This record gives sequence, C-alpha cells and structure tokens, in this order.
Amino acid sequence: MPSLAKPFAVFGAAAGFFALLAVASFRPAAREVSPLLPTLVTAAAGAAVAATLRGWTRLHDPQLPREIVVFWVAALTSLAGAASGGAVGFLTWGTDGVMRFALGGFAVGLVFTPSCLVVFDAARRAGRARHGSLVADTDRRTVLSTVLAGVAFASATQAPAVLTAQASMHFRPLDQLLLSLVVGTSATAAIVLLQRRDRAARVALEAFAKDASWLDRVEESEEAPALPPGAVDLGLGSEHWARTTDSNYRTSGRAGVLVKGSVADATAAFEECARRRHRSLLVATCGLTAVIMSAVLRLSVLL
Repeated sequence: MPSLAKPFAVFGAAAGFFALLAVASFRPAAREVSPLLPTLVTAAAGAAVAATLRGWTRLHDPQLPREIVVFWVAALTSLAGAASGGAVGFLTWGTDGVMRFALGGFAVGLVFTPSCLVVFDAARRAGRARHGSLVADTDRRTVLSTVLAGVAFASATQAPAVLTAQASMHFRPLDQLLLSLVVGTSATAAIVLLQRRDRAARVALEAFAKDASWLDRVEESEEAPALPPGAVDLGLGSEHWARTTDSNYRTSGRAGVLVKGSVADATAAFEECARRRHRSLLVATCGLTAVIMSAVLRLSVLL
C-alpha cells in the first residue's frame, strides 16, 4: 500500500478547518477560535490515523469481513476527531473546553468516516499493480480524486454558515463564502483533469486490446527475461506479449516484447477506477452546488 500520510493529512486539515467554520455558524464560542490551530492539529491527527491504517496488517486481509473494516476505520476516525477536538479545546479554552470540543470532534469524525473509508479502500487497491504501470498510475489518480472529493465535501459544510451569515470572527462572511467556493471549484476541476488523463491512458490500453489478436505470448523464462525498453507494463498479470516478425528474429534472435500483463485484467481495473472517479466528481459537484445554492438563497433573502 502506498503511503497514506499526505492524503489523510490534507483531508484532516480540510476537515478541521471547514468543520470549525461550520460549527461557528451556530456556536458563538467557536467563532472566537482561530482556524489555524485546528487545521494543524487535525492534519497531524490525519497523518497519525494514516500511519495506523497502513501498518495495521490485519485490516489488509482480503478475508476480513467488510463490517469489521468499517468498524475499525470509523473507530479510528472518531477517536482522532475527539483527540484533535480536545486538544484544540484545551489550547484555546483551557480545561473547560476539552470535553465540549472533544465531543464535537468525535461527531465530526463520524461525519467524515465514509470519506476516510473510501480513501483507505482506494489506497489498498493502489498497491495491487506494479510500480510505474498503467494500472498503478490510474489507481493513484483514484486515490487523489477521492481525497479531492473529501476536501470538496468538507468545503460544502459551509452551507449553514452561508445561510445564517454567522461567520467566524477571523473571516468576513463574504470571504468565508469565497474561500469555500474556491476550494470546491478547484477540487472539482482537478478531478475533471484527472479524468482526462485517465481517458488518455485508456486510449492506449484500448489500442493494445485491439491489437491483442496480432500479438503472440512469449514465455518470460525463455525469450523475455525482463521487460525491454519501450515496452508497456499494464501492471496486472505476468504475461509477455510480442509481435513476431522476421526482422526481430534476424536482429535480436527473439520476439520484440510490446506489452506485459493481462489486457483483460487491466481493462477491468480501469473500468473500476473510472466508476469511482465518477462518484468522486459527483460528490465534489454536489458539494459545490450546495454552497452555491446556499449563497443564492441567502442573497434572495437580502434582496
């Protein structure tokens, strides 16, 4: 599994930052707290959760029931939220703020558990393919798009603050709205860009699929001991495929390997990642739409 520290730290920072601004819309005490400290604390908590999930080999067992995985991810996320909330409460309000902020952090952790679970699942799948292959690249794009969807979802929690015009003391209501819109729009645009890159890689994969009938399988132990320069690694499967020609045999004595891996398995992996990226785009778009509609409703009231 690739490292989860950076994705979870980014997601934790966004969750802590926007969650505090959202709580400030109906809790006057939260409006006095600077968002900088919760952002740093939740980023560190996210990195700690990532290290725990990555090192907990039991959770990576494919035979482990799905319910147990969901339970432990939810427990870790909620405890991290409670710990970070309690730390923020202590640093800002002393011992009187620990319990209140810890309970709030626990609730925020529960709210963001599905997003953390999706990121964890995407990271687990990202370790299935060989490094540098087509499938490995699309898996990593799926992890990134999932994190971006979580960040967009976090920015959408500003909808209550926009509707009530109750902003943090550290931001003007318009600035808070613009910040949420910029983050949501940027995350959505980045997911679209990742989709375009994935389509380009999918075109290359489909080209190999069309040429599959013209390729011959080469035994790895005999004629293709290693993948030669210029050949494409699909990432799944150990098959070597080559287009056999007389010129290849005259110059090298063996067939020129063009592709390594299973075209069928790679195609299935690409389709799975495309579906998950589509869901990420849907979440990001819905979050951005929620903020825009909240702004429109608030503006209609003022007018």
